[in-house]
Amino acid sequence: MPDYELYYWGLPFRGNFIQLFLEEVRADYRKLDASEVYPDKNLNIQYPGMAPPYLYDCRAQVWFSQMPAILMHLAKAYQFLPDEPEQHTLALKVILDCNDILMEITNYNGTVMWDQDSWAEFRNHRLVDWMAIFEKTGQAHHLKPNAGYLLGSRLTVADIATAALFGTLVHSFPELAADLEHNAPRVAGLCQRVEDRPTIRPFLEGQRKELGKAYCGGQIERSLRDVIQ
Repeated sequence: MPDYELYYWGLPFRGNFIQLFLEEVRADYRKLDASEVYPDKNLNIQYPGMAPPYLYDCRAQVWFSQMPAILMHLAKAYQFLPDEPEQHTLALKVILDCNDILMEITNYNGTVMWDQDSWAEFRNHRLVDWMAIFEKTGQAHHLKPNAGYLLGSRLTVADIATAALFGTLVHSFPELAADLEHNAPRVAGLCQRVEDRPTIRPFLEGQRKELGKAYCGGQIERSLRDVIQ
């Protein structure tokens, strides 16, 4: 039996936050399709969640849902939180910011599809502000475009989450790469360094060969591609 079972769709989106972490720590895990749990069985598991991803910790025999909660569980287990205790809260804040951006870039999980005007407003204002938030967080901890980490002197869960967010975004939508470089050059450099790690690069190469530019799928992704392209 593996140490973990991760249930998610065949897409990067929220799943990559967890997979990049599991790859970095070389965890023994098995990726399973979310349909094995969602929607028919999600209320029957211990500590049910509304939607994927779900992580089953095989050793502890505990189910976890909600991407931020899963990442914090793994970060504690593998000592991937910052060294200073007060920075643990900041790491959680970074992960929650990532989750908020995922919700916003999908227009609140597809509540409304994007149109050109609403996307332009989001891209030129709200998304710029989000990028600046991450850039200023890194700058406060001496992050540079070619060196350093988001919250201090070593790699933490906050760096992996940031790469899963912005690295995936600019791979799936290369048109946004210049936005990130302009508004958050330190973050852009960090994402590239995390993606180039020998523990992570083989996974990303395999995934991107299989999935191409896929992001979140369905009508939401089609809406994004329509307005970005």
